[in-house]
Amino acid sequence: MKKIYTEIGIGNDSFFSTEIEDKNREIRIKRFFLPKLVTGIYIRIWVLKKELIISSNKGFILRNRNKNKIKVLFGVSGVE
Repeated sequence: MKKIYTEIGIGNDSFFSTEIEDKNREIRIKRFFLPKLVTGIYIRIWVLKKELIISSNKGFILRNRNKNKIKVLFGVSGVE
């Protein structure tokens, strides 16, 4: 089963971005692609090495990252 993460916002290579995870492989495409079955929505805010995720599935997540980035994204997660 493929996991789909579609994001809209600033910080990725393009304003619309979709990541498809299939077993041990990840593919990122520069377009908006909704999954067949939506399983959650989230907001992801990444400032320098701190990332805050507010998710309908997992609640609030604050984690440290290795890279310095600035991202503000709205996302939809699901399966294909």
